[in-house]
Amino acid sequence: MADTTRTQMATLRQLTKIINDSLDTIEATYTTAGVHLPTLNTPSFSPTDPSEALRADPAVAKATLDVMAAAAQLSAEVCSPLTMMLNASQSFYIASCLNVASELNVVEILKEYGTKGLHVNEIAARCKAEPGLLSRILRLLATHHVFREVTPDVFANNRISAVLDKGQSAADLFAKPEDRFNKATGVIALAEFFSNDILRCSAELTATILDPKPNVYPYNRAFNTDLPMYYFLQRPENAYRLKRFALGMQGTETTGSLSEGVLGGFDWDSLPTGGVVVDVGCGNGHVSLSVAQKHPKLKIINQDLEMQVAQAKQHWQTELPSHVENQLVEFQEHDFFKPQPVKNADVFMMRFIAHNWDDAKLAHILQNLRDAAKPTTKLVILDKIQLFAARAPAGGDATLVLDAGAPQAQEPLLPNWGIGNTEYYFFDIGVHIMLGGGERTLPAFVAVLEKAHWRLEKVYRPKGSHQPHLVAVPI
Repeated sequence: MADTTRTQMATLRQLTKIINDSLDTIEATYTTAGVHLPTLNTPSFSPTDPSEALRADPAVAKATLDVMAAAAQLSAEVCSPLTMMLNASQSFYIASCLNVASELNVVEILKEYGTKGLHVNEIAARCKAEPGLLSRILRLLATHHVFREVTPDVFANNRISAVLDKGQSAADLFAKPEDRFNKATGVIALAEFFSNDILRCSAELTATILDPKPNVYPYNRAFNTDLPMYYFLQRPENAYRLKRFALGMQGTETTGSLSEGVLGGFDWDSLPTGGVVVDVGCGNGHVSLSVAQKHPKLKIINQDLEMQVAQAKQHWQTELPSHVENQLVEFQEHDFFKPQPVKNADVFMMRFIAHNWDDAKLAHILQNLRDAAKPTTKLVILDKIQLFAARAPAGGDATLVLDAGAPQAQEPLLPNWGIGNTEYYFFDIGVHIMLGGGERTLPAFVAVLEKAHWRLEKVYRPKGSHQPHLVAVPI
């Protein structure tokens, strides 16, 4: 028993050492840069503020990830399992309360009052909510470090809640709710999509497992539709949902650099002048736009369903009209489950498409691309590669060698950094809930590519980005 206690205490002290060493790294980096470390109680947030921008420094980013992972693992080690389990089983309340605060524009109301905050009665009067309930909602969020309760029933923004600031006055937001989001506030649209639509769907997860039906996923049950989510969103009555979802997907770029994530992996310079890049399932077209801005010699073909293609065309006409005028970009309405019409592609690019579909459907999409590919065509998949929560044994799956640059946390941390990288695993369940897909490990990617007659050639992990590039060639 004593040896077990000593071993366990050694593990706990290793975790605390990781935290302390990481804090030393953060302190040293901020001191050298002459920048103050931001405090939680600051009532505003700007990603361009020097104190926030320094978080992208590789040393700070790695130290922050280690702190998050070690602190969460330390809590799990010492906390009562009963408490941990019950807290986890009720964590959905955080999402639902966050959605209330965002849709009632509480952040925008509070930003007028800075650090002194505003009494909940005044907040409730402006957003037409019941004060007692709103107070409890905000207190739950403040307990989880979203908002701050300055004095009893007086609330203020902090750095975390301020992320939800849509950049407009509360009065304007209430007057024109249909204009609540734009491309600059996509991450807030994403948060509302998760905490509304996906929260609603998640309650149906168990039912779809216990009573499985072909092509029926939690989204279908929650919204009572036989249509896949992307097709359901095309219906006129879902125009707002589609706009919010599209801006939310664009908002994923605020969690990392688009230029590094898209341009820092596959060698786009290797393509010839006039080389054809097909953005399969382009959405707003912002990913292929970044390629064209950096590599104007390339011809871009954006493909998606009707409403997405219309949005992509509008986006390009605003951001890169010269490419449109010079006919260096084409917009095609195309369903990627149907035969691919472009037969001269140098690259088929798919970003955040593969994870939406199960293996059978993804293999169908990839086979359509393979059937249209030239012998020299490259398939570039920009998607997350799910890391294992266990360390791979020596002599394990040979495919993992293709991803020799895959990150791995030091012991005794979980090799995938646990809670520090939890967004990977949230997305995994989220895409299953929406469309039946999921994030794949590298061996899973290799297997589905081979089914569609593609061979994984290389994995790029762009510096400063969590968005790997999987490059495959025809076989």
